[in-house]
Amino acid sequence: MRSFTEAEPELGVIELGKRLNLHKSTVSRILTTLQEEGLVGQNPETGKYRLGVGLVSLAGVALGRLNVRGVTQPHLNGLVEVSQETVNVVLQDGRDCVNVERVASPRQIRYVGWIGRRMPMHCTAAGKVLLAFMETAERETLLSGPLTRYTDKTVTAKSRMEADLSHVCQQGYAIVHEEFEDEFSAIAAPVFNHTRKVAGVISISGPTYRMGPGQIENFIAPLLETANTASAEMGYL
Repeated sequence: MRSFTEAEPELGVIELGKRLNLHKSTVSRILTTLQEEGLVGQNPETGKYRLGVGLVSLAGVALGRLNVRGVTQPHLNGLVEVSQETVNVVLQDGRDCVNVERVASPRQIRYVGWIGRRMPMHCTAAGKVLLAFMETAERETLLSGPLTRYTDKTVTAKSRMEADLSHVCQQGYAIVHEEFEDEFSAIAAPVFNHTRKVAGVISISGPTYRMGPGQIENFIAPLLETANTASAEMGYL
């Protein structure tokens, strides 16, 4: 199946035989079987073969089993082990973002982000990732009203917010220091699905004295590695 590409969507028996190092009679038998299952089709004008619509059904079954919570969960413990901080998986729900999965930090003083907790998007690391990668019209709608100030560091100016979100898009992650809660900081990165949309966000949160400027940068590499692994498992190419 991988012999077919966007550049070469149709291939003949002889071409396939050369690529697969198989005799053309063997290739013909394989193609006949695949054609009966709808996995390949034959162009009646050229006689060459191409991928069939049956693959769409199979892809739908595989992709239907994927959800960001299930895909990311096996990787969270490893991220907590590396960071020693609380890790959450966050999804958008209307104007808010919600924790849907969590592995707590093993440390005594830690961020408590329970499953089901709702948070504003404009002042949280996960929320800024969601805002940064969503369609422009939706983002403008969500940011159309006044932005609530939760701490002295909450960004409420629309121009500053747009600049922040543009920066998040460029670097691929968001960092927030005490914008939602005093003395707590977070870093978050997107998990993309097969349609190149953000399926969810993975965040690391903890006390600012452990995750302040100059310290939180140590979390970038392991976070992005985890998010990229999850994205690949979600079908993102």
